[in-house]
Amino acid sequence: MWRVFTLLTLCFVSMAVQARSVLPIFQKQVGDLVELRSEAYRFAQQNGILTQKEPKLTRAQSNQLRELAQRYINLRAELLPNARAVAPLFQLGTRITLTSDRPTGEDASAVTLSTSRGGLQRQIWINPEDRAGRELLLDIQYGLTTALVLMDSYQIAVEPYASNKSIDYLLTYDVKSDANLRQLADNYHSTTFRTQISSATRFIDEYMAWRRKSGKPASPEEDYLYSLTQSTVWYVALHGSKGISVVDRLNYLGRDLEIRNQNIQNILSQGLSMGFGNMVGVVQTRNGKLSRMSAAEQANLAAELKPLDILLEKTPFRLTDKMIPGHYGHVAIWLGSEAELREMGVWERIPSSYQQQIRQGGRIVEALRSGVTISTLEHFLNIDDLLVLRDRRPLDTRYRQQAVLTALEQVGKEYDFNFDVMTHERIVCSELAYVVFPDVAWPLERTLGRYTISPDNVAQLAISTPALLDPVILYRDGTRSSAELREQLRTLIGTNEASKTAAISIPQPRNNKK
Repeated sequence: MWRVFTLLTLCFVSMAVQARSVLPIFQKQVGDLVELRSEAYRFAQQNGILTQKEPKLTRAQSNQLRELAQRYINLRAELLPNARAVAPLFQLGTRITLTSDRPTGEDASAVTLSTSRGGLQRQIWINPEDRAGRELLLDIQYGLTTALVLMDSYQIAVEPYASNKSIDYLLTYDVKSDANLRQLADNYHSTTFRTQISSATRFIDEYMAWRRKSGKPASPEEDYLYSLTQSTVWYVALHGSKGISVVDRLNYLGRDLEIRNQNIQNILSQGLSMGFGNMVGVVQTRNGKLSRMSAAEQANLAAELKPLDILLEKTPFRLTDKMIPGHYGHVAIWLGSEAELREMGVWERIPSSYQQQIRQGGRIVEALRSGVTISTLEHFLNIDDLLVLRDRRPLDTRYRQQAVLTALEQVGKEYDFNFDVMTHERIVCSELAYVVFPDVAWPLERTLGRYTISPDNVAQLAISTPALLDPVILYRDGTRSSAELREQLRTLIGTNEASKTAAISIPQPRNNKK
């Protein structure tokens, strides 16, 4: 038993160390694949491959198509080992369990005949708090992310061609590779592979939920991988409508997701495919200017804030900021200190795990790519611009208590890469204001068939007529403004008609609980 555990541990450690050392290469490979699949789909659009049974291609076009296919196969070959390395962990008859009570390893005594599982069962325990467990979890995340990215990429870059018989023949027999188009299709439609992906997805969701609930934030590397995972078409579909079995969802995915005619175009045009913004979200060219605040300055700023203040920020040094419409790019809710929450009469109703985080300096509820969490002011201030908005209505104690509890109810939820305010189990950053203040008719926009709310939508209620929110603090480019804040805000986010008139009123969610 000890020998089995030792060998397994050594294997886990060596695999993960290798994976961790190539993160920049992995990021480049994924970026190259995203660019290639967009190029391949547009080629199919422009040359009649989607609409004609036997499209006529010039020799130059045929050569371009072969070159695209060769590039795709080469990129796939570079990425695929990540998925293959961990695929056996999710095969039929293997069970992986998170635990904090025992070391990471394989339990030889747990190998039994299990007719319900279809044969021998292999029990593997993973402890996220020991080195072997952390290394193995990172390997699994690389493998799952790779698999989902490749599944999405097949649908976008390959499926349009595989569905056209004349092009299918050309690419099957006229591209030099060990894996031709038909073999790619066989792999894509493999029930075994899809079941493994589904199992791995559930496991990583469970692991990230454990991190959120235990107040242990993911590393930047895990954050990057998980955000990429969550924002693939496959992940979103697997977490779709309740009441649909995993088998039905897999079959649904196999029917092309109705993606070629509508969704792919939306994905490519909106830049949402596979969380492109999240893929570059970990890239920043410098630190935020407000991160230079001294501890004393941070304390003075915290003293000015009140529970339920709405915080908006801008980070122009991050690539994602350039992809978010409007001036501000993020929204968070200020909770306040233990003393303030006790004075409000809500402290005893806050779960003890959250009380501990608040005592340790957690003051802010925010939705990050890794999920909704409680952050410190110091962590939050890696920004250039800060806007603090305060509800100008006279709110009674019961309303304020419920608003605090509602904000905390969001902690642990996953980030909503669909950006849909009508969903309750996942949430995007600007949705926090929407759920914490449920009686407010927030300005919403309809995008890709769903209602969304942006940070600038939130800020509009500070310059609307009448104004619902007051701007009480404003930092611009690292410097605090002493000018008339409402007018300055109007300049920053614009004076369109939506900000001048009453907000759109739509039905509110029935509840905000998980």
